Amino acid sequence: MNLFSKEKELIFKIVNGIFLIWLIAAVVITANSAIDYFVKEDIPTYQEFRETEIKNYPVDDKVSEEDLQIMYDQSYASRDVYALKSMLIGLANIVIVGGTIYILNRTPRVKLDKK
Repeated sequence: MNLFSKEKELIFKIVNGIFLIWLIAAVVITANSAIDYFVKEDIPTYQEFRETEIKNYPVDDKVSEEDLQIMYDQSYASRDVYALKSMLIGLANIVIVGGTIYILNRTPRVKLDKK
């Protein structure tokens, strides 16, 4: 399978170039997502999060405990779900683009006539 052979028309070379760049980008993004999913960052405890967030607000603008708990849950609760979801989307992207490149560039099968 030669993506840029001399026999191919210019449009096929351009399309193959675009798909090849897309495939490389999909592989890089998927690798980044896999690293984010498998190498976990330390998640601060609620108490550490609370101390940090209270310092970020002015003294006269108090934040309630309920608001802090909601902010903590939104920040850290579903981090693994999003990392897994982006990794699976990247894998699907690789399969779709790779399959498209293969289908566009496969060598046609020669049918033999049986006599």
